Amino acid sequence: MKQITERIEQIQKVEEFLKTYGHLYDPRELEYIRRNWQNSLNSKFNMDIIRQVHSELGLISEDDNIYCGFMKILEENFGYDRNIIEVGGGRIPSLAKLIALKQKKGTITVYDPRLITTDSKIPNMTLKKEYFTLDSPVDKEQLVMAFMPCDATEKALTAAAKNNADFLIGLCEGGPHGDEFDYFEDEEEWLGNILYTAKRLVDQHDLGELIVTDLKEFNDPYPVIYNKRKNSKK
Repeated sequence: MKQITERIEQIQKVEEFLKTYGHLYDPRELEYIRRNWQNSLNSKFNMDIIRQVHSELGLISEDDNIYCGFMKILEENFGYDRNIIEVGGGRIPSLAKLIALKQKKGTITVYDPRLITTDSKIPNMTLKKEYFTLDSPVDKEQLVMAFMPCDATEKALTAAAKNNADFLIGLCEGGPHGDEFDYFEDEEEWLGNILYTAKRLVDQHDLGELIVTDLKEFNDPYPVIYNKRKNSKK
């Protein structure tokens, strides 16, 4: 009986959310959410539009929320209490919201032209419905962060390096995202190129050491990378 009640409450939450924001999604995305949000509740690794709905509406536990796993890497290596830029926050800035609520000081600024709203009710979180570019303001005290930002990956790395800022990026598949990836034979080659680029930028700009880790406990097959400075206290 309890499970039935919980599922009814979940359905009501999703329907209310889609009633408010559904028109801001692409029709194919909207149909995908409607068809898959329930049967993917037991999966720890989902497409961004599904995991954002799960997280935003509290449909999954922290143990099943891949954003919480990513945040653990953030907390252990950089801490929450600093100014953070998130590149490619997605339709719903779920990761940024979770971080903003943890911050005792500092801010988080989210860039994504796909954001369904720019109305942030959290004082330390700013939403920018635009692309992050190499001209976007970054200073060396900020952390450039991205979780599966697709084709913005190299841009985030380059912006961090040229501004002597730290970075933390969860990588994703490279192959199916557009013409610029046609140079690479497959996903593995694209990921290898990103790791090479990250190592080169870290060395050239004296950002310390490139660390490669993962979120395999969430069935995430892709690496998470960040820089660790020689004088880092973390």
